[in-house]
Formats: sequence, structure tokens, C-alpha cells
Amino acid sequence: MAREAGLFDAVNGSPVEGFFILRQNGGNIPPNWIQRATASRKNRQKALAAALKAKKLDAVSLLRDWELAYRKECFYYGCALSLRWSVMGRPSFSP
Repeated sequence: MAREAGLFDAVNGSPVEGFFILRQNGGNIPPNWIQRATASRKNRQKALAAALKAKKLDAVSLLRDWELAYRKECFYYGCALSLRWSVMGRPSFSP
């Protein structure tokens, strides 16, 4: 059964707060979460581009949906990197 990714909502999108909660509770961000989030955002991006080109009014809601997906993707990526850095003791810039 898949887990609900509610950390973003619980900390209002703050990667710093998310990192501290994950570290305190012994949580982890699986790399597949970030890969799925990226794929999901890319799918939304295609629909958004089509709506913008067609000058449809629903492009505004699609843009907000895409922006939220992008913010979540960046949030979980930031949390995962922070956890990795805390374990390694130094930043590593390879994804």
C-alpha cells in the first residue's frame, strides 16, 4: 500500500522544517518519490502548454496545479538532499 505524502502540507512547504521532522522521526525520502514527482509534473506541463497555446481560460488552474507540483518536487528533493548531507557530513552535488 502506498503512503500518503503529507509532509509538504504538514510543514507548509518548508524544506528546513521537513528535514528536521524527518530527522527527528527517522524518516526517509525514497528516490522514486522524486522521480515520480518529476514525471507527474512533466505530464502536467504538456497539458499546460497546450492550454496556453490555445489561449484557454482553464490554463490558469492548470498553471496553479503545475506550480504546486513543482513546489512539492523541489521540497522533497531539498529534504532528501538535506538528509543525505546530514549523513555524509558534507554536501554532495550529484543527484
